[in-house]
Formats: sequence, structure tokens, C-alpha cells
Amino acid sequence: MANEPVSTPNQSKYTDHLAAALAANQAEQAILTDRLSKLQGEEKWLAAALVDTAQDAHAEPTPAPVHTTRRTPPAGEGTDTAAVPPPRAGKATASAVSVKKTTTPGKTAAKKATAKTGATPAKKNLAAKQTAATKTAADEAQHPATTGPTLGQLLSAILSKQPGEPKKVSEIQSEFQAAHPERGASVQTLRNALQSLVKKEELEKVSQQGTVFYTWPVPEITPAPVDEAKQPVPTAV
Repeated sequence: MANEPVSTPNQSKYTDHLAAALAANQAEQAILTDRLSKLQGEEKWLAAALVDTAQDAHAEPTPAPVHTTRRTPPAGEGTDTAAVPPPRAGKATASAVSVKKTTTPGKTAAKKATAKTGATPAKKNLAAKQTAATKTAADEAQHPATTGPTLGQLLSAILSKQPGEPKKVSEIQSEFQAAHPERGASVQTLRNALQSLVKKEELEKVSQQGTVFYTWPVPEITPAPVDEAKQPVPTAV
């Protein structure tokens, strides 16, 4: 008939693929459901074991030999585990909280004291050292050491030896490191010191084609003052 849909080979393959995917999905759901049921039964077993352990700890004031007992899993629980599996993270129970309460009074008092102070003695000492170091650095930044020449004075001594010669920052840094290897200074630190000398009009700064040159000015030669008393007095003719 003309109204009946025509089934092509591609449609048949797509239908088979969908049917197979649906069957695989349902099978995986069945496996996960069975596994979830086993995990829930195991959780109940572990909670009961923890409660029994806490009760035994309260009932025995003196240490006694530990006898490992194996509890029979409840009905409906999987029997594929021979030993008690380790507890899983993220599933804390009320029985676990009761076990934690059985700690010794000394440890509990120490934990409470630590919780009140908010830090252990080691952390306090570290925090105090860091605060002292920060304060010392701030004091040095606000009140620099007055002993010894400053960076600007050292640069002035180097540049004044060659007045009138333009130099780049990299060249000045090379000369500074050669003259004072004990004073480590970065390019930015030297540039700041040179800029300070420029503001004080002790150094000249020129920019040519994107390159900055610093020049120590040539000292002006002033003529010596003439002693008028020693000049010859012209005689009248």
C-alpha cells in the first residue's frame, strides 16, 4: 500500500542500535541496583560493629587481649567479602561520633585548648617570626640605613669620571657591577636611582630613537677673578 512506511537498511540498523543500547542500559541499572543493596547492608553491619566496639571499650577498664570476632552478616547482605572492608569516606555515622568521645581526658583537654587558641605553639612561633620579619622590612623601607654611600652617590662617582659621554642603562649597570660586585642592583633599581639624579639636575637624560641615554654634564669653566688692584694704571699722556 502507498501509506505504509518503507523501511530502509539505514533505519533498520539505527533501530537495532537503539534496542541494543537500551538493553545495555537496563542491564547496567540492574547491576548497580544490586551493588547498592549490598553496600547498604554492609553499612548497617559496620555501624552495628562500631556500636559493639564502643560498648566493649566502656565495659573493660583495663586493657585485655584483643580477640578478633567475625560477625555474621545480616540476611540479604552480600557474602562475597571475607573480611570487614575499610570504611568509606563521606559516610560518617552516629556510632563513629560515640567512638570519638571515648578519648582520654588529657587529649580532649589539649584539643579544646588548641581549638580556643586557634593555633598550635609551632604555628604561633612561625606567625610571630613572620610578623617580626615584615615589621623589620617595613622599618628598613621607611628608614634606610645611613651607613655607607647610597646608590645614587655610587652612580655619581662612576658617571662623573666620564663627563659628557652618553651611556645606556645596560652600560651603566655593567660598570656598576664591575666597581661594586657586592651591591646587587637590578636594571629597574638603577633606572630609578638615575631618574632621581635627573630630578635633582645632577644628570642629563636624552631619548634618541626609543633609547634612553644618561650623560654626566661637563663642568663649566669659569674664568678666574681678576684682581683690579694689580692691574696697571694707565698714565696720562
